[in-house]
Amino acid sequence: MGPLTKRILVALVAIPVLLFLTFWNETLPFKIVVAAALGLSLLEYLRMADARKFKTLRTEGMVALGLLLFPWVVQLPALWTGHDALPLGLFLLTLSFLWSSRPLKEMVASVSVTFFGVAYFGVFGIYFFRLRDLPQGAWHLMWLYVATWAYDTGGYFGGRWWGKHHFAPLASPKKSVEGCIGGFAMVLAGLLLLWKAMAALGVPSTYSLADVVALSVLLSLFGQLGDLVESIIKRSLSAKDSGSLLPGHGGVFDRIDSLLFNAPILFYYLILFKK
Repeated sequence: MGPLTKRILVALVAIPVLLFLTFWNETLPFKIVVAAALGLSLLEYLRMADARKFKTLRTEGMVALGLLLFPWVVQLPALWTGHDALPLGLFLLTLSFLWSSRPLKEMVASVSVTFFGVAYFGVFGIYFFRLRDLPQGAWHLMWLYVATWAYDTGGYFGGRWWGKHHFAPLASPKKSVEGCIGGFAMVLAGLLLLWKAMAALGVPSTYSLADVVALSVLLSLFGQLGDLVESIIKRSLSAKDSGSLLPGHGGVFDRIDSLLFNAPILFYYLILFKK
């Protein structure tokens, strides 16, 4: 079974489950799954870093991420936002050396590398919860999914069939200008179809044709940046994939890299222009 076949089979199983959880009126299962995905992504990152002898603080890092995500999972942001936990997480990582047998010369590198992962997945990851908590949050997440997945699909086949000109050879040698164009075209088509489908279903929506065009540009750009940043992280740690949990896709981090960048972009677009 080839990699493409594996990718398709995993997507056929995972996407319906994710959509069911997204649109389910009970939001807690969705939030637990999102938190689990962020936790697995952090573990993948820490394992890549450990393989490069950074000696990360894996247990402390997972606890710190939990402190960031917990108030959003149980819907307590009014009492304690996840961002408030960032300093607490940093204290936890730093003070862990007081009760550790680790050499003190590892402290700065270990804390820095671990805290980067906690902040990366925690701060960006919070926006999945923030989008879901908005009015019609499930549909906003649908726009996020369609744009991100459409870009991945269009970029993959555009680059595979017509790719000749490298886009970012140092970060990701396989990325091509033709793939970026194919990705954008697919996003534009996907969001246009979603916009028309919502109207046909009678779903109340504040999105307009101008939003379709604007979000096609923004989510294509930032989704690509999210993918390139993950490529830089992996290349700096001499890793090809973040993991092997998802056959044909790599690790969980490999699947949510673009979503992590697109989620805050969509959230602030809605807050600034659609309220």
